[in-house]
Amino acid sequence: MIIIEKAARVISRLSPELVDRIIKAAASLKLTHLFLNRIESFQLKKINKLKNILVIPDINIGDAVISQTIIAILRCAFPDLKISYCYQKKAYPLIKTNPYIDFHFPYFQSIGIPSQKDHENLMHVLNKTDYDIVFNLCPYFPNKLFKPSHSPVLYPVRMIGEIIRAYSSNGDSAHIAHRLDKFAMDLVKKLTQNHVNELNLQSSHSLPHIFMERALLEKSKTILLELGITTPSRKVLFNPDTSSIYTLIPAGFQSDLLAGLAALNSVDYILMNRGFTFKEIEKKVIDGIPPELRKKIRLLPKNIDIDIFAALTDQVDVFISGDTAPLHIASAKKYSTGTENLYKNRTSIIGIFGATSGKIYGYDSFSPEYNSPAQDAPAKVFESHPPCKNLTCIDKAFKNCSEILCFQGLKPDVIVEFTDDCLKKINTTANKRSPLRTDSLSQHI
Repeated sequence: MIIIEKAARVISRLSPELVDRIIKAAASLKLTHLFLNRIESFQLKKINKLKNILVIPDINIGDAVISQTIIAILRCAFPDLKISYCYQKKAYPLIKTNPYIDFHFPYFQSIGIPSQKDHENLMHVLNKTDYDIVFNLCPYFPNKLFKPSHSPVLYPVRMIGEIIRAYSSNGDSAHIAHRLDKFAMDLVKKLTQNHVNELNLQSSHSLPHIFMERALLEKSKTILLELGITTPSRKVLFNPDTSSIYTLIPAGFQSDLLAGLAALNSVDYILMNRGFTFKEIEKKVIDGIPPELRKKIRLLPKNIDIDIFAALTDQVDVFISGDTAPLHIASAKKYSTGTENLYKNRTSIIGIFGATSGKIYGYDSFSPEYNSPAQDAPAKVFESHPPCKNLTCIDKAFKNCSEILCFQGLKPDVIVEFTDDCLKKINTTANKRSPLRTDSLSQHI
């Protein structure tokens, strides 16, 4: 698998259009699906027992959050199963209270591509226990890393093929969370010889979820008070940062977007996150906004804890971001520890997509080809489609474009208008939302 990916990257640098056509053609073949399905079934049949498993998501924060869907389904199917999770260290505050995980290994420290230290940490986890199976969802760990442990390893090759096929077709969801859910359900059917009807499985597991301590809610409210934000009020939280130059919304576009939002009567406050990958991107954006429109903008504290940030996304009415971890954090359903869930889960989600695909990574309430977020509020993907965009653009770490055209053709005006329509549905007097109706928002589709 790693060898094939390396070869594809070499070819894609020479002709990304050729690789795009080959990948789509191969994924669309029924024979490909049957072949990969047979290999997967053969691997699973070799498992005599299922007591200890290890799940390895891709090493980014967002992947650690989304990939919990596999864990939830396996736990419901096999209540006595011991589940280990090896994932991104920065995601630990969001995952540490997940009741489905028995052993946490928040060992990955790099973003994008695993470092040598990440390799060593994973080898340490593999050598601790003889796992009945290892689910490796990260394409960047070489096969030789797993050989010393002698634990059987399952790669999601078939699932990747289904994502590509759905991405290239109409009317089918290619979203990673939806496909992870389907992949896990198929695994359960194979492991139980299709006795899936006897299992307590819930389709809601396909939605990203986060289990959070109750105290985080009060901490998020304290931050709002310290920023001088009153309640009730209509609040937009904007994230200017992403992990790649190919998903980073251009600063000028961001400035025009925030200026348009600040001019709306429906917006009382605009909260703005600070740059982590692209340091001080927020200052560049604010400098491009007319001074008279900056009054509504409030910068979040520096180095805000990621779990407090997650709670804060539940306190705002609209969340706007490019394709990056905060988008998946805001979209996830929040569960508070204890018997009563104190989180509202009513935040509208707006994703702005450049190089990557909103169909695979975004959230949209208006089309069956997209996943809706786990929020009781409308969501919308705004995506550019420059002529050069294709499947190879998803592999951002290995792109080397001389000119970045990822957001070509996108206009901030339609995003401002959609946000305005979302906020106008909020009854600020009672601090409640009016019943959700998507028909009046259909003009933005």
